[in-house]
Amino acid sequence: MAEAENTKSEKRKKGKPIRLSKAWGRGVLPLAGRAAVMLLAAVLLGMLLSGVVSSEASLMRTALTVIVLALILLLFLQEGLRAGTGDAVTSRRVRRMEKEGYIPTEKEEAGCWHPAKAAAALAVVFVIPLALAGYIALTAQPYTYTLQDLPTWLTSNYGAREDIMAPLAAYQETTGMSARIVIRIVVRFMEMVFIGFFADPLRSALTIDRLAPVCILLYPCVFFIGYLVGPKAASKIAARERRSMRAAVRKAEKHSLAEELTRGGGDVHYGQRSNIGREEHKRLI
Repeated sequence: MAEAENTKSEKRKKGKPIRLSKAWGRGVLPLAGRAAVMLLAAVLLGMLLSGVVSSEASLMRTALTVIVLALILLLFLQEGLRAGTGDAVTSRRVRRMEKEGYIPTEKEEAGCWHPAKAAAALAVVFVIPLALAGYIALTAQPYTYTLQDLPTWLTSNYGAREDIMAPLAAYQETTGMSARIVIRIVVRFMEMVFIGFFADPLRSALTIDRLAPVCILLYPCVFFIGYLVGPKAASKIAARERRSMRAAVRKAEKHSLAEELTRGGGDVHYGQRSNIGREEHKRLI
């Protein structure tokens, strides 16, 4: 009977909605910092392993790219889950203290769980990269090969031939570093790990540029999913702690009962068990 009541009580606790933060805006910047660190780690990891995924073997290159990408996404998922679980645990603790008349501080209120906090933090970190990637996708152009210096045998033998040199003059025109080129380099760094899916990145430059927003959007989406799962993870942790507490209380009760029956000596005592401490054990459970 007692076990059934505990099970019902546990189901009721699981059914309660999570307490949402009333001042989630104060917790945006710390969470955004964690997301920014993860983005930097993804960029560095993609740059370090770019040489590995540039293998000529198509199957090996694809397999390595999948492994590296899965590792990066797993890191984002775990970081989002860690942040969501921590905020959910804080929400549960604050809710218990509020029932006792405690008024949470601003720091405790900001540390509670709220999906808008994660969404705002991810927007702070990824709004500029996504805007840059969108610009590159909209202005993407097919790859064209540009000659550098013309060979000397051509210029020395046919330099006076206008019909030959005039069409080739366009290949000698050089352009400086434009703002679009700089933006494209920045965006390419953030999607470096996805380059391994393409056998010839130069010929696939148009496709890579157009897929840039989708590639970068994967990171915040996975982080946000992990944060949303945080309350469920916190519920499992709380249930595990309650089971451990009940087991510890039962063990302590058995130990105290054995001592009471033997009265601390070797003779068995058949008196009634004392109720001292039972209420405290129930309160702990």
